[in-house]
Amino acid sequence: MHDKVRNTVDTSSTNVGDLLSEQGIEIGPLDRTLPSQSTLLTDGMDVTIIRVAEELQNEEIVIPFEKQVVRNDGLPVGESRLLQTGTSGLEQITYRIVKEDGNVTSKAILRRTIIEKPIDEIIMVGSQATYTIVPIEGSLAYISSGNAWIMSKSSGIRQPLTVNGLLDGRIFQLSNDSRYLLYSSKPNQQADLKETFNELWVVDTNTANSEPFTLNVQNVLWAGWSPIDQFSIAYSTGEPRTTAPGWQAHNNLHIANFNEAVTEVVHRTIIGPSAGGSYGWYGMRFAWAPDGVHIAYAQADRIGIIDLSNPINSEKKQLTNFSHYQTWTDWVWIPALTWSPDSKFIYTVSHGDPIGLELPEDSQIFNVAVIAKDESFQATLSERTGIWSNPVVSPITNDRFQVAFLQSNSPLQSVNSGYTLSVMEQDGSNVKIIFPTSGETALKPQNITWSPNGEQIALIHRGNLWIVDNESLVSQQLTSDSQTSKPSWAK
Repeated sequence: MHDKVRNTVDTSSTNVGDLLSEQGIEIGPLDRTLPSQSTLLTDGMDVTIIRVAEELQNEEIVIPFEKQVVRNDGLPVGESRLLQTGTSGLEQITYRIVKEDGNVTSKAILRRTIIEKPIDEIIMVGSQATYTIVPIEGSLAYISSGNAWIMSKSSGIRQPLTVNGLLDGRIFQLSNDSRYLLYSSKPNQQADLKETFNELWVVDTNTANSEPFTLNVQNVLWAGWSPIDQFSIAYSTGEPRTTAPGWQAHNNLHIANFNEAVTEVVHRTIIGPSAGGSYGWYGMRFAWAPDGVHIAYAQADRIGIIDLSNPINSEKKQLTNFSHYQTWTDWVWIPALTWSPDSKFIYTVSHGDPIGLELPEDSQIFNVAVIAKDESFQATLSERTGIWSNPVVSPITNDRFQVAFLQSNSPLQSVNSGYTLSVMEQDGSNVKIIFPTSGETALKPQNITWSPNGEQIALIHRGNLWIVDNESLVSQQLTSDSQTSKPSWAK
């Protein structure tokens, strides 16, 4: 039987395929026979031809927009403001439909195409707590719920700099004069995540409702402002990987310059891509010296500097090496770096020698140390501070500077321990714990930041932004949404 017609025939053919040829019955590329064409014929056998056809069918559906809620400590509880009106999107779905003898037997999605991307509705909801308003020297920026915020002159004067909730927290730094904020952001919904895991942006903090502008840099692992040029940044990149940690580092270094009108961004390569030595797949840390001429770098087993005075031939110069730390997982420890204000010394965390029978790479000893740029000496300033000590040097006040660092509460298990904030003189003397007070919840590992006058320190405690006075030790909570991170403080 074929095409709804049943015929009885006599044949000398030996199999079904020969029978169809003998009868002049054409078989389409998708048609099927029951039984198959290779089946041998027998008397009285029924042969059925099933006509199979495929067709594509398009359907457009509406994509409803999502609603985002941005908590704002600047608005009283109960108040809300519409920051962005939501708009539904449109998606085209293409189906592959299979019919057998005119009857639909399967319908499957072949592809989906976004014709119009939905725009989220963004509502700002007040979460203002009754905290005392305190003066803020310069500007203090921070991330809250994936958006950039800034306080200027007073903790009561704050505003959002972004509203899309896409900041990934990897890069977040105010320029020296706080005019611009440099940050990294996850790509939008249309981006191919296999190609891009973040993008580098700059936003003007002095202009209300300023539109961020892209620096045309993707997959950024580190970036920082030049200390001498407000329109210049350095950055290092990688590429996405489906395996942990999610990237493969290029171990490169570039400088990008832009102008005030942001009409052009010029990129210059300082260090080309390389394997990066031990654990090079994870990447490097960098820190730009205040003189603007040197950049310190750290890898899993060494620290060095890059001299930018010769832009044609900038090479890495190793200052010290040490045993890497064996994490036994998919992350790599890279020591933190911070420069003295005179650009002569690098303060960092050193991996100390083991105190038992363990191998050097399994040592749990981590100390705050200082290295002279001219290689004249190295010294340990504070012992057994912990793997996440992350020292940060203060601005110069009264011809001196201090070093703030995190002290592990369990120095021999510092990877997972809580920390307290401590401060010492530049030579390691007069160490004092300043936050939190005894009995309070310990701090989580983080990067802290000094105020421009060197009198206060901003940090994150229990998910909120706090400032602590270095002399009086008086502390003040500034946010209450428990979703705050990455403080950055500038003039």
